Amino acid sequence: MPLLEIKNLKLEFGSGTAAVRAVDDISLSIDAGEKVCLVGESGCGKSVTALSIARLLPSPPARYAGGEILLNGRDVLKMSRAELREIRGGVVSYVFQEPAASLNPVVRVGNQIQESLKLHKPEKLREVIRLLKLVGIPAPESRIKSYPHEMSGGMQQRIMIAMALAARPQLLIADEPTTALDVTIQAQIIELLRDLKQKLGMAILLITHNLGIVGDIADRVAVMYAGQIVELAPANELLRRPWHPYTQALMDSVPKLGSDARRLTAIPGNVPQLNALPGGCRFHPRCPKAQAECSQKVPALLEVESNRWVRCPFWK
Repeated sequence: MPLLEIKNLKLEFGSGTAAVRAVDDISLSIDAGEKVCLVGESGCGKSVTALSIARLLPSPPARYAGGEILLNGRDVLKMSRAELREIRGGVVSYVFQEPAASLNPVVRVGNQIQESLKLHKPEKLREVIRLLKLVGIPAPESRIKSYPHEMSGGMQQRIMIAMALAARPQLLIADEPTTALDVTIQAQIIELLRDLKQKLGMAILLITHNLGIVGDIADRVAVMYAGQIVELAPANELLRRPWHPYTQALMDSVPKLGSDARRLTAIPGNVPQLNALPGGCRFHPRCPKAQAECSQKVPALLEVESNRWVRCPFWK
């Protein structure tokens, strides 16, 4: 049984004729200890999908219009508030982008980590120090007295990861954890997540728009566009042979070094607004392979090879 299994999830904002569907019939599973990346441009629905897993979206305006979200076989959409408190942090924890905006600027980082421990563990200073050591903070005994503004962006993100690990979750969801960090620090954060997975055995769902970091951490990759998953495959296969035209376009926009270096290719246009989605395939107005039927028929997500799924009839 998968640790996380999302089945045909539909999520809307608003009501009646004004409702817009941000997540449209998504299915995705993550096994215990597995690392999965959810990739796509801003506005594709990645973060909304991630927040849905622990029902962190306020309702209203969000409304779950169908599907299931199973954590260890239990449907999150049917849980009481008390049950949700148990899984938030205890089963699934989050690391959000822009740690400076998530950390309280007037509270010492040690106290903020202790707040994360209160719901799930006795409040102990040595546990805070252990967590800081785990995420690679030097001199943790003195750093617990620091305020967020006294730390670099990379160290702030490590503090956020320590807070997320406080209850030893089975699934860590990292939503764009390298945003606004320079490339050296980005590599350090990805390396930290990979090491933590090895040490703790937890599953990781990494949300990103950058396919360039996927190969460093992911076992499988799900590519999302306009509220739908358009390709799902093992990471090494997808990076070697992307099938969906959108995945191919994302790959072409990643800078490459050495003999593979070439001029980057931008994807024309923008992700469509949820209240103005095109008919048929949602990517067809931007797709170089689009044909007449692409604007008429909505393609299904099909398993065209073992463990490889694609939402395009012209993937070959």
